Amino acid sequence: MQSSIPYVLYLHSILRYLILLFAVIVVVQSLVGMMGKKKFKSSNKQTALVLLICCDLQLLFGLLLYYFKVYGTGLLNGGDVMKDPYKRFWVVEHSVGMVVAIILVHMGYTIAKKNMDDDRKFKRMFWFIFIALAIFVATIPWEGKPGGVGRPNIPHLNA
Repeated sequence: MQSSIPYVLYLHSILRYLILLFAVIVVVQSLVGMMGKKKFKSSNKQTALVLLICCDLQLLFGLLLYYFKVYGTGLLNGGDVMKDPYKRFWVVEHSVGMVVAIILVHMGYTIAKKNMDDDRKFKRMFWFIFIALAIFVATIPWEGKPGGVGRPNIPHLNA
């Protein structure tokens, strides 16, 4: 599995853009639906489902990377995780932030399946996905992020 890590990291890096794209689409659809008093359509639910599936795949890839990178490279050794910005970002900020954001996406999709009036559906989906999107943007290791945690914005495969 260790030789597959570059491929998993590459897929994990590429998938972030699909997640950001679909999160923005769901937020915009929800905002338009909310402001325009639109009917909640199956296409709104399907877009949220695609976002959910991308997030679940991302979580799977992230857990594989976390297991092989964090435990394999000893990021948890020594108890100094919170003192070191690099270790703190990967072990705490990125991983916890992303799990919270993915939980919010799940909650947003659950709203899409509920039998409630369309305005409430759009409003709740908007807030769940908007907050998740904000967390995604804040905890992605963008290129140039302080502490040496940044990854290239356009990932390349170093296999």
